[in-house]
Amino acid sequence: MKNKILVYGAGAIGRGYIPWIFPSDRYELSFVENNSELRGLLQKQKEFTTYRTKSGQYVKLICEFKDCFDLGEEDPTDYDGIITAVGARQVYALIDSLSNVDCPIVLFENDSKIPLELSELTGKSNIYFGVPDVITSNTAPAEMLEQDPLSIVTEDGVCFVEDGAVDLGGDISYVSQEELSKQWTAKLYLHNTPHCIAAYLGAMHGKTYLHESMARDSIYSIVEGAMNEMSRTLIQLFDLDKEFVEWYSKKELARFSNVLLYDPVLRVAREPFRKLGLHDRLIGAAQLSLSVGVMPNNLTLGIMSAFLYDEEHDEDFHIKILMNSLEKEKFLKLIINVNPHEALYKLLVKKWDESIDTLKGI
Repeated sequence: MKNKILVYGAGAIGRGYIPWIFPSDRYELSFVENNSELRGLLQKQKEFTTYRTKSGQYVKLICEFKDCFDLGEEDPTDYDGIITAVGARQVYALIDSLSNVDCPIVLFENDSKIPLELSELTGKSNIYFGVPDVITSNTAPAEMLEQDPLSIVTEDGVCFVEDGAVDLGGDISYVSQEELSKQWTAKLYLHNTPHCIAAYLGAMHGKTYLHESMARDSIYSIVEGAMNEMSRTLIQLFDLDKEFVEWYSKKELARFSNVLLYDPVLRVAREPFRKLGLHDRLIGAAQLSLSVGVMPNNLTLGIMSAFLYDEEHDEDFHIKILMNSLEKEKFLKLIINVNPHEALYKLLVKKWDESIDTLKGI
C-alpha cells in the first residue's frame, strides 16, 4: 500500500518539485489549493506534467494524484505525512488544519522560525523544517504549456529535512539540526539574497524570467558582487568551510542563469516587505556584513532595487509609493524599521541618490 501524502499548496514547490521526491508510483499524493482556477484544472485533469532540468536537458514526469481540495475540505488526519508549501505569510492559516495531526509535518516555507512558532501555536511536536535546495518555476515554456497547461519546470535539487521526520520517507536527505542549520544559512544568504536581487534588478529592466536578467552583464556583476559579500560574511560569522561556500556560490550563479528553468521574475520578487525584514535576506544580510567589517556595496544596491519594485499586482505594491511619498530618513525609520543609530541606516542615507543613479544606469 502506498503512503498517503497531503501537500498544502500546488504551486512551484508543491506541483513542480514534490512529485520528484514523492513519485506517484510509490506515494499517493493529494493537494490542498486555494486558487480556485488552478484547483479546478487539477480536479479536471487528475494529473500534470513536471519537467526536471538535468545535464542541460529536460526529464519528464507525469504526476498522477488522488484529490485536490479547497482548504477545509480535506481531512489531514487521514494521511501518513503532510508537506506545506504555501508561503511564509499564508502558512499560519493552516493552524486549525494541523492541530489534530499526528503524522510528520514538514514545512517548506523559507523561514526557519515558522516550525517552532507553529509548534507553540498548535501544541504539536511533530512539525519540522525542510530546506529544498532547488529552484522551481511556477510555469513552463509555451510549447510545454500547449501540451499540458499545468506543466511546470524544476531543477534536479536536493531536499534536506530534520531527521525527526524520517518516517515521512521520500527521496530526502534527513539530517541533524546542525547540518540543517548549515544548509539553511547557505540557502538564506547565498541563494535567497542574490536570487531576489537578480529579480528586482530584472524587474527594473522589464525582464520576464530570471535567466534574462542574469544575461545582462551589469546585473550579473551586481548579483555576483552581492554573492561575494555574503560569502566573506558567512565564512567569518558562521565559520562555514571556505570550499563549501565557494562551491555553493558558483552553483547558485549557474542556476540563476539556467535558460531551461523559466523562473519568473514576478515569482522571485514577490512580497518585497517580507524580504526586507530586519533579519531576512536583504536588510538582515547587509547588517550581518557590516557586523564583520564587510562593506555591503552590492547588497545596498539590491536593497534599493527592492524599494523601487513597481508591480501593481503584488501584495506589497505600495512600497515604491511610500518611498516616493516620504523623505528617505522617514521611509527607512518608519517603513523599513531601520534604527537611525545603526550603520546600515547611515550607509543607505549616504548612498541613496548614488544608488538610484547606479541602478538607472545598469
